[in-house]
Amino acid sequence: MKKVLIFSIAFVTILLTMGTASAHWRTHFGFGLFLPPPVVWAPPVVYPSYPAYGNYGPGYYGHRVWVPGYWENRWTPYGWTRAWISGYWR
Repeated sequence: MKKVLIFSIAFVTILLTMGTASAHWRTHFGFGLFLPPPVVWAPPVVYPSYPAYGNYGPGYYGHRVWVPGYWENRWTPYGWTRAWISGYWR
């Protein structure tokens, strides 16, 4: 009885593994020529341009001009830090 059980387990195992194996043998030979994709350079960043100061004449804004913001190193109680100074009317 043990021999029949061992034989049947081995037989079922062989049948299950044969079902997953492929019966077709294929070989593929070839070569490939792979070219890199073309390099596309991004255009430089276009910042908004502001009109030259004073183009509007003294009557448009009075005698004031706009001073744009800038980065500046400032001393704080914690030491030197880089701070943004916002624009203002002068």
